[in-house]
Amino acid sequence: MDQKFTSWMYNVADQYKGMEVEDIKSKLAAKAFPCAVMMENWQGDFNLAQCVRNANAFGAKEVFYIGKRRFDRRGAVGTYNYTDVKYLSSTEELLLLKEQYIFVGVDNIAGSVPIEDYEHKDNSLFIFGEEGCGLTPETLKLCDVLISITQYGSVRSLNAGCSSGVILYDYTSKYRKTHK
Repeated sequence: MDQKFTSWMYNVADQYKGMEVEDIKSKLAAKAFPCAVMMENWQGDFNLAQCVRNANAFGAKEVFYIGKRRFDRRGAVGTYNYTDVKYLSSTEELLLLKEQYIFVGVDNIAGSVPIEDYEHKDNSLFIFGEEGCGLTPETLKLCDVLISITQYGSVRSLNAGCSSGVILYDYTSKYRKTHK
């Protein structure tokens, strides 16, 4: 094993230690939940790595991002090696995903459904906006539904990295209860 591969092994669950990367990816794909994550990354890379890490932790099929091509992988702590992360270079590529996924925008704006009241559907693509500006108006128009995370404090919103963890936990919890 080369040094780079060995360093990845420190951030895998015990059941994956010593396995080749492709074998880990294959096992994860076989048990992935029928959902994916997308992050708008127009201004900068503040939460993308955390979304990748959360997608891996909660078994999402794949991760997409649109906007700036580059992201700082350090926050993903190697999980991008085991999770498919795909860059979308245009809105046209995003539109092609409508053939596979139900677009679920995550934003706490008027008209969004609180997650505790939302019944998730298979093949959901959870779309997260950027710090400060949320989802772009163009992406909001593409969403089939908007959901929000109910909050009780004074802050207006959670960052996308945190939000992706909350949403994916909610999805996997509800999925496991209904698909026993």
